[in-house]
Formats: sequence, C-alpha cells, structure tokens
Amino acid sequence: MKFKRLIISFVINILIILLGISAYIELIVTKGFLRTFRYFTIDGNLFSIICSILLCINQYRAIKISSTKNPQNLIISHSSYILGLMCASTESIIFIVVILILMPFQGKNWLSQINSYHNSIYHIIIPLLIVFRFIFLDVRERDLSLYEKLFGGIPMFVYGLIMLLLCIFKVFTGCGKEGDGRIPYPFFDVYHSNIFFCIFCQIFIVAFGFGIGFLFDFLNKKCENLIYPYLFKEDVEEVNQIMEMV
Repeated sequence: MKFKRLIISFVINILIILLGISAYIELIVTKGFLRTFRYFTIDGNLFSIICSILLCINQYRAIKISSTKNPQNLIISHSSYILGLMCASTESIIFIVVILILMPFQGKNWLSQINSYHNSIYHIIIPLLIVFRFIFLDVRERDLSLYEKLFGGIPMFVYGLIMLLLCIFKVFTGCGKEGDGRIPYPFFDVYHSNIFFCIFCQIFIVAFGFGIGFLFDFLNKKCENLIYPYLFKEDVEEVNQIMEMV
C-alpha cells in the first residue's frame, strides 16, 4: 500500500516540478525577475517546487532501498511528511485567496487570475496537485506532535510579516498600479485601509494556515487508516516487477 502511494506521489512531484519551472520561466519573460517576488503566489509556489525537489530525492532513495527489502517496511523520513504538510497548507491558502479574494476584487476582470499560463499553473493546477498528493498519497513515518502540526502556517507567517513591514516602511506604497512600488494584495494596503484591519487579515490568514495543517494531517491519517486498506492490496511480486522498470 505505502509503496504504490510512494510511486504515484513521486510521479506527481516530478510533474509539479516541471510545471512550476516552466511557469516561472514564462513569468520571468513577461513580468521580469525581481518584481515577481512580492507575491505570495510566486514565493509560495517556489517554496513548493523546492520542497518537491527535496521530496523527490528522498522518495527516490526510499524506492531504491525498497527494491532490495520488503516494500511493506518502507521508510520515509519524518521531515518529508512535514515538508509535504507545509506545501499543502501554503498552496491551499493560495487557492482560497485567489478564489475568494482576488477574483471578486477584480470584478469583471476575474478571469485575469487564470487566463495566463503561469496564473493557471500557480493559482489552480499546482495547488490542487499538492493538496491531492498530501491528503491521499503522502506516507507518514509517525504521527505528528501538536507542535509539528503548526508548521503548516509558517510560510504564510514569514511572508505576511515581511510584507507588512515592507508596506509600513513604504518600500511598497501603491495599490492597483503596476510597478516596482505596487502593494501585492489589497489587505496589505495600510495607506487606504485601517492598519489594524490589515493586521487582523494577516492573523486570520496565518491562523487559517495553522488550522489547515491540522485538517490535512487528520485527512491524511483517515485515508491511510480507512480508505487505502480497501483500495490497495500489497503484492510483493507486483512490486518487484515495478522496481525492475525503475
């Protein structure tokens, strides 16, 4: 069961890496290099791409080790599962912010959030792939502690804190106008909104990131305990045939 999930997760990670890199190349060509880093969509997806590369390396090592041992005793590092949780929480925030905040904020131009290659990849496809991968495919070594479940909100917390400080200290000052000084999201606009409202939005989003980490870990465990035992029946001979092809 774990081995088959690992193989599928490995393939999805490779797909995420290829899509993410190709989308970023297209983004650099159309928008430039430095200007892209103000957006959590970009920073979060680059974080997920880097994590996917690390996960691929760890998964490949696990696959090769399992080719000479019993696949039922497959060992995945605990840090890989935590990285997967952080990616899933990050991408879920991106997806929800796009659907519930950015699209409505754009009004009639809501399709602008998904009408380009990089937007469709970063706003929709990669978030869905990563959330699917984590809930249904990621393999845990052991249960997470309460402290480890909070890791899911760390990327958003770091980004929100840095961006809010940059806006307060007037590194970014404009909203709605494309340029080097443009504030990336309306809830960072401390010049046209109450600063306490901006801080509240950050606290809410970060708290959501922490909460979604708990939810995703719970769903992953439920799938492992309740669903997969009925969907997968581990066959050692079949696994050996797969490994001859790897």
